[in-house]
Amino acid sequence: MTRDGGIRRPVLAPHTRYRWDKVRKEHQLVFPEEMMLLNEPSAAIVKLCDGRSLEEIVAALKEMFPGAEPEDDVREFLGQLAERGLVNDAAAD
Repeated sequence: MTRDGGIRRPVLAPHTRYRWDKVRKEHQLVFPEEMMLLNEPSAAIVKLCDGRSLEEIVAALKEMFPGAEPEDDVREFLGQLAERGLVNDAAAD
């Protein structure tokens, strides 16, 4: 498996959703029986997982976070999410 789990066009798995908790003021990735807290860059990645390509995600992140070179971090983070079954590849459908 590659660092990005072989995912070319990530989408959140059907049982997974992003949410902003207004009370706690935190980004969350919610899935059955669990929740993952996300920092700003991770939340940005998750919000971009709508079937666009990895290249498009990286380009959007470069605009959001000027001076950043996010490609390796994006691939690693998506690989971790894929291993947990939290993202799927829209290109595989």
